[in-house]
Amino acid sequence: MRGGLLWSAPMLVAVLEDQTLMRDYLGRLLERELGATRIVGIGSMADLRRRENELRGARLVLFDLDLGDGSTVEWAIGWAAKEPNSRMVALSSVLGSFPFKQLQVAGISLVHKNDTQTELVTALRLVLGGGIVVSRQVQELLAMSGRDPHAPMKLLGPKEQRVLALLGQRLRNEEIAEVLGCSVATVADHRKHIMAKLDCHHIEELIDYALRHGVVHAVTVPEHPAAADGQPVRGAR
Repeated sequence: MRGGLLWSAPMLVAVLEDQTLMRDYLGRLLERELGATRIVGIGSMADLRRRENELRGARLVLFDLDLGDGSTVEWAIGWAAKEPNSRMVALSSVLGSFPFKQLQVAGISLVHKNDTQTELVTALRLVLGGGIVVSRQVQELLAMSGRDPHAPMKLLGPKEQRVLALLGQRLRNEEIAEVLGCSVATVADHRKHIMAKLDCHHIEELIDYALRHGVVHAVTVPEHPAAADGQPVRGAR
């Protein structure tokens, strides 16, 4: 019985993480401490779309909120609804706010890469036992966000937060307008108001703010038709 593990049946676990070293570390940890017998490692949203069927029957899905080429939030919420027997755990290194309400409603647990190994293993055991966990580090971040006078939810309206999330993903105004179903002029107005409220003078400052506060996870960009032809979806402004 490894690490005090109580489960003896074969266990499929998926690790969705774009950093190879972290993905390998988590895989070894799950095998050693939780008795995982098969690990499916996925490093990008593109890879996830191709290999999604390999995750069917997974007892546990541990996923980074951002795989480099896109946010996993909407995918994870959909997967939790389709595969209710898969225990879902969101993992992030963002030092800002999580999309907490969205994940909580879907029954998804939240842990942080700054949690200690002991805290992480304890949290995953609780999740496999049927619990929904919010780790100590995430709780602290949520509390800090609530006290932060510069938190996006205190400074920006809901539509402005969505625009900021897409700007944080380096989309052009035209692409944001397509995603949100509004005019380019409306996006430009939102962008001007956001920059004024946040006292930002350059787009890179907005992107940095969105990343630091975890806002980029608030909106997932649907797969663009041009992507199928190998054409870039995002471009320089």
